[in-house]
Amino acid sequence: MKRFEYKTVQVKPKGAWGAKFDVEEINKMLNEMGSQGWELLFIEQQKINYGNTACFFYTFKREI
Repeated sequence: MKRFEYKTVQVKPKGAWGAKFDVEEINKMLNEMGSQGWELLFIEQQKINYGNTACFFYTFKREI
């Protein structure tokens, strides 16, 4: 039977209003996780007041 482990990474926006995401930084994180054998399962957006994005949760899995 296959067994998996899971990991969730939180990515927060930057900038004065918390509205900017560094795409290069996110790509670096995704490539690093991939090189360690992690597979991205889904991304969940967490919203705050007036629909603004507070952060994203990237959830990964890999076989153990």
